[in-house]
Amino acid sequence: MAVNLGDFRLARAYCVEAFTLALAVEDSDLAAWVRGTESLCAYYAGDYRLALERAREGQIYAAGGPQAIRLAVNGEARALGQLGDRDGVREAVGRAFDLAEGAELPDGMSPCISFGSYSLARIAANAATAHVGTGETALVQRYAQTASSMPGADRSRWSDVLITLDVATALTAGADPDPEHSAALGVGALTRAGAAPIESIRQRGRELARRTAPWWTLPAVAELAEVSQALAHGAPR
Repeated sequence: MAVNLGDFRLARAYCVEAFTLALAVEDSDLAAWVRGTESLCAYYAGDYRLALERAREGQIYAAGGPQAIRLAVNGEARALGQLGDRDGVREAVGRAFDLAEGAELPDGMSPCISFGSYSLARIAANAATAHVGTGETALVQRYAQTASSMPGADRSRWSDVLITLDVATALTAGADPDPEHSAALGVGALTRAGAAPIESIRQRGRELARRTAPWWTLPAVAELAEVSQALAHGAPR
């Protein structure tokens, strides 16, 4: 919850305490979960190398168990995407799907901080985010479609907003960007998010507004800038 509020210092403190307790009771699954949460915190704090480091360390504790999928696709792949490592992203995403083949997965859109295995919808949603970082629009769209089409995935409003923002951001990349459609998708997503969205939505909204800024004369782009700025000012602390 501290990560969702953007209070990264507090989130790190909670993680240090939780990891200490996990080691004290020799609970390797909990230790892996904490490292995954530390990776999540580092990612949204903008420290992608630390996010990668924590995710890889967590996989040692996970030992191929339920947390290994989360650590590979939410931690490792997304951090590598922000670091521009296309091959690394594809390998980590592929590993997450390989691990999923041998696991009992939940239906719908599992929580991003799940104590169990990720669902296929959650894996695909994270794969889309990872490929946003490397500018691979077709892969973002493919994984986003997979995530959204899974039965039960539509019940997660914030996840739906994040997936839409990923697709919108991907449409600003490549040789043939579509800023008008991108901005329109962004406005719709941020409107659905409500007045006080979680930190990940605020960040992706700001990033989309930044990427579409060169086309500021388009009405949709101007509206997106206004909506994303309003969310930033209304962020809870």
